[in-house]
Amino acid sequence: MKFLIVLMMFLLNAQAVITIAPVDIGKQPGLSGGIKGSFSTIRGNTDTDGYSAGLRMVYDNNSSYVAWSDIAFNYAKASGELNTQNTYAHLRYIHTLYKKDVNWEAFIQSQTNKFTKIEKRLLAGLGLRYHTQMQDYGNIYVGFGAFSEYIKYTTSVDPSEHNLRLNMYIAYKNRFIKNVRFSYIGYYQPRADIFSDAIASNAAELRVTIYKQLSINFELTYNQDTKPAIGVKKYDFSQKTSFVYDF
Repeated sequence: MKFLIVLMMFLLNAQAVITIAPVDIGKQPGLSGGIKGSFSTIRGNTDTDGYSAGLRMVYDNNSSYVAWSDIAFNYAKASGELNTQNTYAHLRYIHTLYKKDVNWEAFIQSQTNKFTKIEKRLLAGLGLRYHTQMQDYGNIYVGFGAFSEYIKYTTSVDPSEHNLRLNMYIAYKNRFIKNVRFSYIGYYQPRADIFSDAIASNAAELRVTIYKQLSINFELTYNQDTKPAIGVKKYDFSQKTSFVYDF
């Protein structure tokens, strides 16, 4: 009965983002992944509909490389008015450079977001990642690279952009006890030619295993774009409580 209740909570409340925790080579050999999905319908004094889904797939060859992908979407209406519509797809390949703690990585990404006026944002990039483990104090990852970016906006007043951005990030994860882990990642992505045009993002996640492969996630995100589309705020903040099933 407890499992059925938890499963129903998962189906009704899960959000699209799978996890922000960095992926390690040799951590989980073979094919693995995680899935989330949700829908909600409210009628009466409040009239809302919301849908979201997310899928992560990981392949780890247990020696020299790992490849993973995330696909997600969110859609919601309130009183007949659309208030959320975005999609996200990311594919990343990480390979050992000359020792296990130093890797090179390549990635491609696609995004849309109606409410930041982004019809499409496409990027492809390369970088280096260094990983160090601090015994009982967790794992730190530092990355540096660059990517090419193309943005097409939904409005005619915002011209399309072709940018080269630097990509710097720091990440941390630690498993405090068997069923509880914490992860953080922060990105700073300035244009290579105009450093004042920068994108910064921060995300923190607390994940608690509640039944076998089923976990509950508490996530905070804060994103900032110093030069967004006209009429769009420079920052976004979100808090999510969600459930994820790993396989």
